[in-house]
Amino acid sequence: MNTGLRRSRAFRLAVCLALVAALTGCMQLNLGLTVNPDDTVSGQLLVTADKSLLKNRNPDVQTAFADMRRQLPTLPAGDESRYEDARFYGVQVAYRNKPLSQFTSDSVNLVRVGDRYRFTFPLDPDKYAGKVAEKDPATRRAFVTLMSFEISVTFPGRVVSSNGIVNGRSVTWKVDSNRAKPAELVAEAEAPARASASATGDPTAAGGSFPWLLVVGGVVVLLLVAVVVVLLLRRPDAPAEATPTDPAPPSTAPAATSPAPTPRTDPPA
Repeated sequence: MNTGLRRSRAFRLAVCLALVAALTGCMQLNLGLTVNPDDTVSGQLLVTADKSLLKNRNPDVQTAFADMRRQLPTLPAGDESRYEDARFYGVQVAYRNKPLSQFTSDSVNLVRVGDRYRFTFPLDPDKYAGKVAEKDPATRRAFVTLMSFEISVTFPGRVVSSNGIVNGRSVTWKVDSNRAKPAELVAEAEAPARASASATGDPTAAGGSFPWLLVVGGVVVLLLVAVVVVLLLRRPDAPAEATPTDPAPPSTAPAATSPAPTPRTDPPA
């Protein structure tokens, strides 16, 4: 009885694994991100699947890939274009100086907390197999196991901790298909100091309060200027410079004559 039960379970598991392999189509997820010092992100995301396995699901590989992609959790939005080569079909998403706030999806979670950047990428089977028909836990785990991931994140500061391979300021994870995967990819790095108020031209950027000191200083300067102007206006005018006059014309009056001397008479002897 027990032997028959074990065989039945093994058979169901084998069927489930075959179903998952067909559903995943050997999907590959390649992600490369660079965190800029101004809290923006640039990089590229590539999600592909093997064409031969896609065609087994639907002769139209584009439709087959779209159905398969819906099984993945939400990925950060960007400038998307089709990717195709001789073997693989998929989509390529470009990120050009995207705000950090746009990288908080169900899969990629990249945030800044104080002076630290923190990157997490969960490999939770419940998230990566949300639409697989078979809900058996073993099937969900197999869904993730059959996918391959290659992810790289470069930070502007020193890497503090991670469960990936650190090379300078970059952390890389490479998880092959059909291999056991960690529950989550994690990395933490130092973040540069935020721009000061003088550098940004925003006097409220440093502390978020009104710049009272600057306002008071401006009022004092205006008062000093007003006092100087008033003093200049009240200053007495300088005395007018004397105008030279023409010399007086010569007098035409007759010159005064001295009176004739009075004759002296001596008294008689």
